[in-house]
Amino acid sequence: MADYTGKAQFFAAFRCPEEHEAEGDRIFASHVAWMERTHPREGDLALLQYMVSKSHDGQGNVQFLLAEVYETAAGVENHSRLAHADEQDSNLPALLAFREKCETIGWGSADVVHSLW
Repeated sequence: MADYTGKAQFFAAFRCPEEHEAEGDRIFASHVAWMERTHPREGDLALLQYMVSKSHDGQGNVQFLLAEVYETAAGVENHSRLAHADEQDSNLPALLAFREKCETIGWGSADVVHSLW
């Protein structure tokens, strides 16, 4: 395991009615395949960690949490550039449409300030 302190992160968190769960599952399955196919694993733009988590809140909602860790902030910028360069391949329109159906709890980039292992 790695210590990601000082690295750059992109994160997104969504809460939506369970009726949109299958759509979220499809979008994130497509997203992980696109990420694996397009993102570098070495150098300043490297994607170091990728994770999507899902939970149910007991009130009829599903929550999706996306976390991506990059070697540098340039990796987050590259991610955005790749997503916009070929929106159909990245499935960006579908992700943004899904986002509109959800309560977006978080969306953006941040510096990793604590990390273990």
